[in-house]
Amino acid sequence: MPLSFQTGFSQISLIALEIMIGFGIFWIGQLAYQKVFRRLELNLELFVRDNVAVAIALVGYYLGIVTALAGVLDKTAATWQAQILNLVSYGAMVILLMLVGAWIGDRFILHHCDCAREIKEEHNIGAALVEAGVHIANGLILSTALAGQTGSWLVGLVCWLIGLGVLIVATRLYPRMANYNVFREIYDRNNIAAGAALSGLLIGTGNIVRIAFASEFQSWQQSFVEYGIVLLLCLIALAVVRWIADLVLVPGVKISDEIVHQSVPNVGAGLIEAFAYIASSFLIAWSL
Repeated sequence: MPLSFQTGFSQISLIALEIMIGFGIFWIGQLAYQKVFRRLELNLELFVRDNVAVAIALVGYYLGIVTALAGVLDKTAATWQAQILNLVSYGAMVILLMLVGAWIGDRFILHHCDCAREIKEEHNIGAALVEAGVHIANGLILSTALAGQTGSWLVGLVCWLIGLGVLIVATRLYPRMANYNVFREIYDRNNIAAGAALSGLLIGTGNIVRIAFASEFQSWQQSFVEYGIVLLLCLIALAVVRWIADLVLVPGVKISDEIVHQSVPNVGAGLIEAFAYIASSFLIAWSL
């Protein structure tokens, strides 16, 4: 067998094995989601009650896991056995940190009401969008906290906790910037537009954290000073670029009025605001 063909076959076999392990991680992740975190029966909610809110939250959780695994697959190993061991061990860590991040999100971001009840019993799509945003943002932060060839588990955990702290602060500041009671709109009015906008903010902020922590770790002082400066500048740029995008994408219209001050909230306006946050974060990433 030619060496090139043998190498290609080995590479394909390794990729296939990684995909199988990845689906195994997804299966364990969904089991942990329904048995440990939300304590619900997914088949009942998705296929008997046709609960769209549960589906949205679950898809956000899945996207968070796959995004976080990108940081794991970026690591190199000396042998294929070490590569598989990395994937398994980091995959288990991803599931654990996704669940802890979801719990922190419930307690400090979605703490204004019982999010589990809103999604399971009220079928509140706005609340589900926010939960999905928390999961995806958490996955983005984990993708960089667990990536890289230098640093340690401790460095990664500290970066992850800082990232979650940034999400909490951004969520607390957002209602002032939006100039309306965001959570009352989501939980009292089931306002899908408000939920979409806040979800976009969370995802955009998570992407900014990912960018800020992307460089390789050098030392605690040097790296975290660098991380802090980049993070602050990127967050300021996100707010400015979002404001500019607001003027360009919807000239002559105030998005907050479309989301709040109508008998039927304008979901399109909420999606445009969410797009502005996410697109701005990627524009910032590509310009660095």
